[in-house]
Amino acid sequence: MNRMRVLREAVRSKRPSPMGALWRGLLAGAAGAAAQSLLFKLKKAPEPTKVPPDLGKPEPEARGESSLETVARRAVEGLAQRGPLDKEAKGRLASAIHYAFGAAWGGLYGLLRESVAIPPPAFGALVWLASDNVLLPAFRVAAWPQHYRADEHRYALQAHLAYGAATAGAYALLRNLGPVPLRLIPAVLAMQAWAFVLRLPPARLLRRRQPWPKRIVQGVLVQRVAQA
Repeated sequence: MNRMRVLREAVRSKRPSPMGALWRGLLAGAAGAAAQSLLFKLKKAPEPTKVPPDLGKPEPEARGESSLETVARRAVEGLAQRGPLDKEAKGRLASAIHYAFGAAWGGLYGLLRESVAIPPPAFGALVWLASDNVLLPAFRVAAWPQHYRADEHRYALQAHLAYGAATAGAYALLRNLGPVPLRLIPAVLAMQAWAFVLRLPPARLLRRRQPWPKRIVQGVLVQRVAQA
């Protein structure tokens, strides 16, 4: 009887600490952002409404930019006072902002999930309502919702419902796995940092002095870690 009780206690899903819930939520939110990006690739977006600059993005540079690209340009050229971004760099930074924004909402979901039972569709709709209809217009990245057609709102809502479902599923998986995934994060970051160091000129020069079989093995490992 005691063994059965110990076994049930071991396999029972335990409630994480607030910090554990936050970290799991951040990872789950990034997974949700990946699911949202996949939906954007699989389902064609409706033709966007041409909003006048006085209702949306006021600067001329914003013409032809997505909302995330506008945020990326403003962050680099406006806040950081750096040189102008080319199209490729702007796209990479916009993608990073997309995942960071999704991770931030996921962190909030993780904290709420341990206190309130929030359904995934309701969470996705909440993110859509707060981000697309309040935050983006407030920062002049988009117009207010009444200036867009119903099919545009429907498409955006579907994307955020996919985000909410993927975030909730990833969080449930991370929650049931316990602290193991979180303990792997420092090791993954260390491997990425080591791969970056090995790509620097001094490390390349040092590798050239090593026997060629060892150079090949290290080169393959650096590529695999950098792509992970």
